[in-house]
Amino acid sequence: MLRRLRWVSALLVAAIALMSACAALAESPSDYNKNVPQLLREGHIYAESAVLVDAENGNVLFAKNARKRMYPASTTKIMTLLLALESGIGMDTSVVIPQQAMDIPADSSLIPVFPGDQMTFRDLLYGFMLTSGNDGANAIACMVSGNVPAFVEKMNKRAKELGCEDTHFANPHGYHDADHYSTALDLSRIACAAVRLEAFRRIVSAPNYVMNINRNRADMELRVVNTNSLLKKDNTYYYADCIGIKTGYHSHAGQCFVGAAERDGVRLVSVDLKSVASTEKWVDTIRMFNYGFTRYTGYSLEEMFTFAGSQIATLRVSNAIDSDPYGGMLNLKIAQISDPDYVRMVETDNETAMDQAIRDFVSRCELTVTSDMVAPVSEGEIIGRVRYLDQSGKAITALLVADRDIAEQPQKASLTDLIPALAYFEDPLVVLLAAVLILLIVLLLIAGAVRASRKEKRRKQIYEARRLEYMRRMSAQRRRDERNRRRDRK
Repeated sequence: MLRRLRWVSALLVAAIALMSACAALAESPSDYNKNVPQLLREGHIYAESAVLVDAENGNVLFAKNARKRMYPASTTKIMTLLLALESGIGMDTSVVIPQQAMDIPADSSLIPVFPGDQMTFRDLLYGFMLTSGNDGANAIACMVSGNVPAFVEKMNKRAKELGCEDTHFANPHGYHDADHYSTALDLSRIACAAVRLEAFRRIVSAPNYVMNINRNRADMELRVVNTNSLLKKDNTYYYADCIGIKTGYHSHAGQCFVGAAERDGVRLVSVDLKSVASTEKWVDTIRMFNYGFTRYTGYSLEEMFTFAGSQIATLRVSNAIDSDPYGGMLNLKIAQISDPDYVRMVETDNETAMDQAIRDFVSRCELTVTSDMVAPVSEGEIIGRVRYLDQSGKAITALLVADRDIAEQPQKASLTDLIPALAYFEDPLVVLLAAVLILLIVLLLIAGAVRASRKEKRRKQIYEARRLEYMRRMSAQRRRDERNRRRDRK
């Protein structure tokens, strides 16, 4: 009977799984309901492969065939720009376009720039990224590594460092090559590393840019426009929170887009690979962004400070009464926050994400506490200040206050209590004056004793002299008397 029940249970589980799979397969992009973005499903995404991750920690929030090997097309240029910014070449460095820039297929996308053109490294980076110029990608490769093959080797090495498990680059621009591939998950890892750089974010979020080029000894301006429709306010697919990143297309890769968006301190990275229509990648990306932002809960600065607990908000108070239930340990609270509207977004119902957020919060806090914490302490008493540096670099300050009363140890009876006048001797100046006075008295007593000793010695000397004189006289008198008696007897 028990065996039969187990078989029935197994069949029910299998049936439920099969029904869920069929339901997922039955879903299509047209089934998506924009009013409930938190119900996003794989079937609602047009692309063959997609992923959405938290850019801060790399946590995967949504995935569809995210580990499937795909052609990345021009999203490859994210790695090229990342290596350019990590190369150490100054943004204001004057560079000259090398001949190798033109070593690209005839149907390549161009900035365009030509061998001998002179400009700043900054202008070259903006130009190649916004227009997806393959000529610019080759030029950057030569400037960073000396030649294109050496740069491609650097690209593959950096990809492995970032944890990319199924990525191989064959060129710096993404033109189709059977040996040039990646996955949505790997591309998200590269993009997460890149968006941590402020210079990268400035470039990929620019709707347009004016390049200053010296060509054939003549100065000229070239206005370039970003291919990212999410950044264009007059476009149907404009997304206010979007901060980049890069489009891509060729016939084998289909429509591709790697995006980034930021809201309330949450930064998301999306990857959308092999959509059919050009608009589908924008629809997919917006759906993933909207879904992603529903995955977070906001916590105030005060709440985060409380969550940090003993890691940051607890200290010991000396001289606390022995009966204190917490042994003199005092928890701190914050008050008078300079930015009361600050919110730290943390992925909902994810303990790991919360632990990471708390550790990061603690690392961003700088506490200044009263040096000597001695009881008594009153609830609400100001203990010090805290300075918090949020993810954008903005400083937020608040007061540190005690969360409870702590009584002091009762004082033991002392000589001061018995003789109040002794309390004056707690003043160091009074002690010093008293010591000087006592010394003077001692010296005077010693001097008096010496004088008295000398006087007594002299008195004794006079007495002894008088005694000897008296004895001498008496002896002389006895001799006279003895002579008189002898004379009388005769």
